[in-house]
Amino acid sequence: MLQPGSWIAGYRVERALGSGGMGAVYLAKHPELPRSDAIKVLGEQVGEDEQFRKRFLREAEVAAGLDHPNIVTIYNRGRSDGMLWISMQYVAGTDCAQELHRTQEKAGAQVGLPPERVVRIASEIARGLDYAHRKQLLHRDIKPANILLSEVDGSLDPSLADEQRVLLTDFGVAKAANETESLTVVGTVLATLSYASPEQLKGQQVDPRTDQYSLAATTFHLIAGRVPFKGDSTADVITGHLSKPVPKLSELVPAVPPAVDSVIAKAMAKEADDRFANCRQFTDALQSAFRQSAGQASYHSAPTRSSSNPSRPGQQGATRYSTPLPRQAGSGSHTPAQSSHYGKGAQYGQSSLYGQSSQYGQVSRPGQGASQHSGPQQNSPHHQGAPHRAGGRDAQSGSNAVMIALFIGLVVIAIAILVAILLVA
Repeated sequence: MLQPGSWIAGYRVERALGSGGMGAVYLAKHPELPRSDAIKVLGEQVGEDEQFRKRFLREAEVAAGLDHPNIVTIYNRGRSDGMLWISMQYVAGTDCAQELHRTQEKAGAQVGLPPERVVRIASEIARGLDYAHRKQLLHRDIKPANILLSEVDGSLDPSLADEQRVLLTDFGVAKAANETESLTVVGTVLATLSYASPEQLKGQQVDPRTDQYSLAATTFHLIAGRVPFKGDSTADVITGHLSKPVPKLSELVPAVPPAVDSVIAKAMAKEADDRFANCRQFTDALQSAFRQSAGQASYHSAPTRSSSNPSRPGQQGATRYSTPLPRQAGSGSHTPAQSSHYGKGAQYGQSSLYGQSSQYGQVSRPGQGASQHSGPQQNSPHHQGAPHRAGGRDAQSGSNAVMIALFIGLVVIAIAILVAILLVA
């Protein structure tokens, strides 16, 4: 391990960022530019092996040709004092493995990250992977520790998670898709077992769908808080990848809808031909499964009742309908647009939640509204026809009174004229 203050290839080491099987990564001051880079240095014991030195240099060659916002940029590589090194973009922040560990420590339980956050992370990584695949490059080691999450304004506040940059790093196992020479040492699996595809474990030819499998396994881990296949031994884990069905996320995490299970199962199919065509198809299907579930939940749930329109006995919650209310007999009014969330559209104050309310401001009373499950509601003659007949009788009585008054007036005038004639005569 290099100590802070030491030098390598003109870089001054500031602090260690992490270490792994290949070596260690340090934050180091650039020799000329006012910035700090991440320097990956190959471990001495590993560096003595020609095969691993070849693999280490291949990482730089492969990744240096990639230019994508979701892939860490490689700047330079070289050899210094017998040590191989690669300089790359430094991303201030954390990675998914650390973020998951922090979340579980805080919760005191084996929980995962919020599903919506994981779907976003997976979608960003899928974009980077599909780009690399179009460049004929495979990663072959997708796992939480290789997914970086940037700080937002110097903070890792979870409330800012939707603004974090998501970047894929460590193409240490990457190779050209058309490369036939294997960098795998006999008896050694380079990919991390918990996320390795069946074809990797069996030493078969790999293609971009191998990265898709590992991305789906990583997604499973981040949501569930545990890897897809657990075991007391390496053999148990390998057996799970090769022959056991993928556990259902919906049974492990209540917030996950069952539709997600089939998406994960397809991306982690034992045979590559049974998976999605690319990583974006996988994450698009994942997003669709969550959106569809969220839409159905909203579709079937009743909106909050207003205090000014209290609920009535026997009518609780909205029911989804596909048929609009017909026009009322003789009204001539058209049915308004339907609402996919609240069922039938309401005419002039009718409510699919509370039954039919009286029109023109009259207050409906319990028991007078038809059940929302029984189709269109009809007004009874007592409530519809009677008021109109009463109004007609009142109008007719008024008209008769006027006629009688006019007749009496004419009679009085006629008598007065007759009396006047008799007096003059």
